[in-house]
Amino acid sequence: MKYEALKWEIHDNPNRPGEPCIGIITLNRPEALNAVDVKMRVELDALCDEIRHNSQVKVVIITGEGRGFSAGGDLKSESDPLGAGDDPDFDMGNFGPYKELAHLFFNDLRHQVLQRAFKKFEDLQPITIAAINGPAVGIGLEICTLCDMRIASDRAKLGEVAVPAGFLPESGGARNLPKLIGVGKALELILTGRIILADEAERIGLVERVVPHDTLMDEVMALAGQISSNPYLSVRYAKELVKMYWNANRSDEGWAREFSAIQEITRTGDCQEGIRAFLGKRDPEYRGPYYDNWPYGDKNDD
Repeated sequence: MKYEALKWEIHDNPNRPGEPCIGIITLNRPEALNAVDVKMRVELDALCDEIRHNSQVKVVIITGEGRGFSAGGDLKSESDPLGAGDDPDFDMGNFGPYKELAHLFFNDLRHQVLQRAFKKFEDLQPITIAAINGPAVGIGLEICTLCDMRIASDRAKLGEVAVPAGFLPESGGARNLPKLIGVGKALELILTGRIILADEAERIGLVERVVPHDTLMDEVMALAGQISSNPYLSVRYAKELVKMYWNANRSDEGWAREFSAIQEITRTGDCQEGIRAFLGKRDPEYRGPYYDNWPYGDKNDD
């Protein structure tokens, strides 16, 4: 498959020239701070299948093109199908009376593809390392939590911004973040959307190490080379056993509940308000279920 929203390269082990075994995935939408759009989701799903069938790859590094890792989900592409965009007559195709149903179907599909791609990425046999080269928020942070290790540039900023934006962590964040930093700290970040800097991320255990920005990829490649120089089966089984215990609370029911929750949320007025506020660079005014029947006084001034 030809990749556009991603770059995929295989490099030699720096400790063993001539042995191509370190793969680098680069999120490649720098003009949108590598926001995860539909194309990137589809490409990651296909790339994970490619990696799964390539036994020479021992370590996979994932990073972002340009000034950051990822700004999260691409709300611009999601806004119109959910009725939160600028075009009230937006239509994804000639669906006639099925227009609204088609929009909901394709919105659900984008979340299904995201979940499927992220599940495959988390289950890759090679060791996965996030090289966090700048902002990693929302889905961007969730990608990092799916990795086996996280090395951050001193310019990194991390945050789980889904809830304040009218969504929720839908791709393993609610499962992995508490295991990395504890339930209380995870809930604080999830419910406030607070952005933390690299040094705090290291202090609370969200990243393993913080390194100078200009040496990030050199440091990550050195770590990947060290890992790749170890016996092939020893590394594979070490990861398999660690992940077996780590994923003890991962289940098909859990994935289904995440998807069911995001399905319901994306049909609400609060989700539309969150998208509009984010794109309009203003604070949202959430009203829960009371958009048409506000019970707490006059809400018609706006």
